[in-house]
Amino acid sequence: MKPSVLLLAAGLILCGCSTLSTHFEPNANLSRFKHLFVQQSLNDNHGLDALIVKDLQARGLQAESGPLTLMPRDVKVYITYEDRWDWDFKDYLISLGMNVRDATTDRLLANARYFRPTAFMKTPDFMVRTVLDGLLNPSARPNPPSPPGSENAAREKSQRSGAAPQQPQ
Repeated sequence: MKPSVLLLAAGLILCGCSTLSTHFEPNANLSRFKHLFVQQSLNDNHGLDALIVKDLQARGLQAESGPLTLMPRDVKVYITYEDRWDWDFKDYLISLGMNVRDATTDRLLANARYFRPTAFMKTPDFMVRTVLDGLLNPSARPNPPSPPGSENAAREKSQRSGAAPQQPQ
């Protein structure tokens, strides 16, 4: 067998895969929220809540963390997170998920999960930034929603209903 084929096969086996999955409720527009609260996880021994708050503040948002009972009254949404760590001579984060919930109704507005099961680990800062990009940057989403009234929105609506798309005039 050729050495180049062996190198390619070894590279594919060793590189691993990473995935970012996001889900948004219809009409969930997270960009309108400027004050967020991060619910501190009781199982978090790595200070991820502080990293999430730091990243949100770097984006120009007002953010703080703590137990849900200390959430300020003016906060409209809060973020919960789940983390999964592995150990291979040191701890590394392999999965990070975040849920954005309405603070009044507790309804789930959006969630995102980044999974990177590989020995070529990324820093927790990178993982937090990646998940928040998926939640807060519509252009980073796999299929960002079209603004209402645009040609794409009309085309998407007609495709869902099974009608023929209307041509712009």
